[in-house]
Formats: sequence, C-alpha cells, structure tokens
Amino acid sequence: MKMSFFNSIVQTVCSVDIRLFLCRVYAPQCVAGEVQRPCRSFCERAKRGCEGLMSSYGVSWPAELQCNLFPEERCISEDSRSETLNAEAVLTKLNAGGFTVRGKSLSLKTARLLLTLMDADHTGDLDVLELFKLEHYVAIIRREYVESYESRNPSSVTQTQMEKALSVHDFSLDDGTFQTLWREHGSRGGIDYDEYVALLTRLQILRGRFKAHLLNLPCDCQVASFSFKQFLKSAII
Repeated sequence: MKMSFFNSIVQTVCSVDIRLFLCRVYAPQCVAGEVQRPCRSFCERAKRGCEGLMSSYGVSWPAELQCNLFPEERCISEDSRSETLNAEAVLTKLNAGGFTVRGKSLSLKTARLLLTLMDADHTGDLDVLELFKLEHYVAIIRREYVESYESRNPSSVTQTQMEKALSVHDFSLDDGTFQTLWREHGSRGGIDYDEYVALLTRLQILRGRFKAHLLNLPCDCQVASFSFKQFLKSAII
C-alpha cells in the first residue's frame, strides 16, 4: 500500500535511484537475520531527484523517509545497483542469507539454474534487483519444503508428495516425463532440498521459454493446453 503511493512518481523516473530505494525500504533484504536498510546517501540521491516533483503536485516527502533516519554504515549504498553476481557469488549470497535446511546448502548446479531463471536480460549474471527476486523465490520454496517435508528422517520428498507438489505449482506431466525427472533428481527413494529446488526451477525455466515462444508466434493463436505438456516431455525425455 505504501509503495503504491509512489507509483506515479516512480513512472516519471525522476531519479534513477527511486525505484530501488523504495523496494529496499518497504521490502528490505534480510541477510543472516539482519535487515539491510538503504544508506543515508542512497536516500539523499533518491529524494534529491524526486522531492521537487512531488512538491509541484502538493505532496511532501514522507516523514518516515527522512534521510537522517537511515544509517551511514552496515547498509546498502547506491553503488550496489551496479553489482553483478555470477553463479558462485549467487550461491555465496544464498548461504549467507540462511537459505539452507538442516545446515545443507544448495549446490552450485542448482545456483546455476536459479541464475538462469532470474537472468531476465540474459547477461549471464544477476544485478541487485534480479538477486532480490531470486531470494524471494527461493524463500518461498524453502518455506514450502520445511513446512511439508523436513520432518522426515532424512528429510526428503516422496514420489507421491512430489506429484502433488508439481500439481500445486501448475505442472501437469505425463507419467513418462515425471519418472524421468524422478530418476534424475531422486535418490534413496526421495528428493532432498537441493534437488527439490532444482527440479521446480528447471520446470519454471521451461515454462518461461514456452511462454516466450507463444509470444513470438506470428498470429493470435489459441494453443491447446496439452502443448505445454508435450513441450515438457520433449525437453526432458
């Protein structure tokens, strides 16, 4: 609700910093249990570019965003906008952020899949906004895994549970496609946390590529729902 107040301001691009600044304020990054707030200098840059425009519309810069309220140390500076991370650095960030289960972290192989999923500009690495979206995505899957499957010893997802999980994520696979995935990602009768994230991310990547293909069709066609299932089958098997 608070971010929506700034929607029209953000659209004017009155400051190259305003969008990221607001995201960091109202949906802050958390590293090792500690909220990472924007630096005071970051606030000043965002405010300097947009405060005048807001005043022209009779709107004041919010009291809760006064720059003297923000820290000068242990914070996110505007320079972090240009930071890019490869798969190894993404994995380091995820581990530092506590995205583990029972001390087991994600693998570099899975980090590469996660990077591919979130690399919207296809540069081969992630900028700070793409990393933010990635952390949100992994947090949701991790919570899902912990709440539903961690209690098993060792913690893992059974075949029946995996089929239900795919259904919840709107993936409809034929038996042959599912069995291929199960053999590739499962071990000792179950799928662990790392492989669970990898499997779901792999399917999300394929879904994204399928949707991109539909957008590039030369006509406004209605494609039957089984087409995506066939696409998954051909890609996986």
